[in-house]
Amino acid sequence: MGKRQIGELQASEFIITLLLSEIASAPITTEQFPLLRGIVSVLILLVLEFLISSLLLRFNSLKKFFYGAPSIIICRGKIDLREMRRNRMEVDELMSELRQKGFSDPADVYYAILEENGKLSVFPVAAKAPATPADLHLNPDEHGIAHACILDGQVISRNLARAGWDRARLDEELKKRKIAVSDVFVLTVDDLGAVTCIRKESAET
Repeated sequence: MGKRQIGELQASEFIITLLLSEIASAPITTEQFPLLRGIVSVLILLVLEFLISSLLLRFNSLKKFFYGAPSIIICRGKIDLREMRRNRMEVDELMSELRQKGFSDPADVYYAILEENGKLSVFPVAAKAPATPADLHLNPDEHGIAHACILDGQVISRNLARAGWDRARLDEELKKRKIAVSDVFVLTVDDLGAVTCIRKESAET
């Protein structure tokens, strides 16, 4: 099923999860249920889940049949009552979802889409959308992410390589800061080379 939270499981995945737990516990709770039969049943369910997932990746029409398709609840600022009824969605529920997204007035929403997993994606009207650097005609540098190169006194070689550093450069940085590797709680390097170093039992950077 991949890296999913419980709320992101599709209906078929949720049902298979319940079946797996029920079958896996049967040999423990029922003496008449052989352990081997439980293992075989679990393996069959896992193979079926894998096959179904593979088919859905190949054939998009099957995916719509199993999981449905996203529904546009608010289209260009107008609430689609027919689509709400089709999805059995009450007005109070819609208002609650919008408030959780930071919108108290539906008039501030240009599009609201009910996704396959039941979550509501909200896109505000242009006047209510937060300003971006592009709106301000700015061209900021991409900082990427901060790679954790040292965690609790341990050097993470994989992240060090992702940051474009080697051990010699790391040792040079630590020497400049007059700190040993064992005294570092967290040291991160972003894609532009900016370094953040937090000592153990200290908030200094």
